[in-house]
Amino acid sequence: MILFTITVAAIGLLCGGWYLYEHRWDRRLFGHRSGSDFVINVRAGKAAGLLREAGVLPIDVRPAPSYRAGHLPDAVNAPFEGVLDSTALTGIDRGRPVLVYCDGGYRSRRSIPSIQAAGFTSIYHLHRGMISWKMAKEAVESGSAT
Repeated sequence: MILFTITVAAIGLLCGGWYLYEHRWDRRLFGHRSGSDFVINVRAGKAAGLLREAGVLPIDVRPAPSYRAGHLPDAVNAPFEGVLDSTALTGIDRGRPVLVYCDGGYRSRRSIPSIQAAGFTSIYHLHRGMISWKMAKEAVESGSAT
């Protein structure tokens, strides 16, 4: 019984620590900015509305195999492994708003400075990535980009 209690307490501390860390990270990354340069963290329902109504371009920063297994409709795959594969973003209007996502939100958060450095100024981030997208039962495409 003591081992169980210690295990539950350790898991609780680990989860609580992650949420505190994530909260501080989000405040730095998604804080209010002036002018047209912004990054906004959005949940799946809001993201789906932006894709339908505002012409936001989804950018999938997961590796190609994950992208092929399932991605947001019309998403561009620009893998991020510490460095953004910006060749996939060639020819995209830098003024167009984009929605950056990955599987759970960690990789996409890390990719945002690279996407800003590539010249994008209106950036949305899909909170919890594909996990939240699938849980919201939003549409998913599979296969390679055309």
